[in-house]
Amino acid sequence: MLKVKQVTIIGTGLLGASLALALRAKGYRGRLVGVGRREQTLEQARGLGCFDGLTTSIAEALDGARDLPSDQEHLAVLAAPLGHFKEIFEKIAERDDDQLIVTDVGSTKASVCKLAKALLPDASRFIGSHPMAGSEQHGPMAADAGLFEGKPCVVTPQAGTDAQAVKLVKSMWSCVGMRLVRMSPAEHDKAVAVVSHLPHAVAVLLVILAKGAGGSGGGEALGIASTGFADTTRIAAGDPGLWEDIFENNKDAVAGSVDQMIEALQRFRWTLQDEDGPGMLKLLEEARRTRDGWAVASKGR
Repeated sequence: MLKVKQVTIIGTGLLGASLALALRAKGYRGRLVGVGRREQTLEQARGLGCFDGLTTSIAEALDGARDLPSDQEHLAVLAAPLGHFKEIFEKIAERDDDQLIVTDVGSTKASVCKLAKALLPDASRFIGSHPMAGSEQHGPMAADAGLFEGKPCVVTPQAGTDAQAVKLVKSMWSCVGMRLVRMSPAEHDKAVAVVSHLPHAVAVLLVILAKGAGGSGGGEALGIASTGFADTTRIAAGDPGLWEDIFENNKDAVAGSVDQMIEALQRFRWTLQDEDGPGMLKLLEEARRTRDGWAVASKGR
């Protein structure tokens, strides 16, 4: 069980509110405080019934944890959009609390770890993390206590990171049912560019192409789109502002994965135009075997 006196979740949208619900569902008995930017969002989060306190003030939330009569440490989890992290780190730094451990749920890690090192008074107590769970829905009303169960969570401690801080952050993600994977920030960013960020970009471009913005007759194509198109492009319904932040913060790795995709599409086109039936069949069979193997392994973990 997670043993910290308070978890302060800065950002009460889908991931932040889901984390609060999951911690309560798993029996966390410490204080849960949510911090949001808008009163409307906080009111929705209040309706979930899992927070002990909600505020628009990071200082108020963190000072409240420091005043609790306990020698236990407390955790702050940044669950806001990446574009707000600099401001949040600056506000955390103002408190200069040696009992505070900081982590995040951001979809990129190199840029976040760099900011933490530059802005926090003790960056050794920051551990970057990325729970690989989510939805195209957003906001506290979409929160789900089971969102993290069985999913991977990447943690990115670095040389000099405080061992106790790492232990507590890992304990939190294990508490809500996640499978922990350790990577460097750079390794993480390259990996998510392929399995998360590029797929989102492709889904977006498929929707634009079907609409007709990329060529002729696209509007008619969208008119007959059905289940396969819906499944393939579901993630394109994600929050545009959130994804703009993600692409900006991981642009080098995403650009690299785009280059790899262009090369793969060119090889596919050559196979298609050369009427290489055996080559096409081999490609399709390899993809099916790989995906089926991944799906079985994921369910078995």
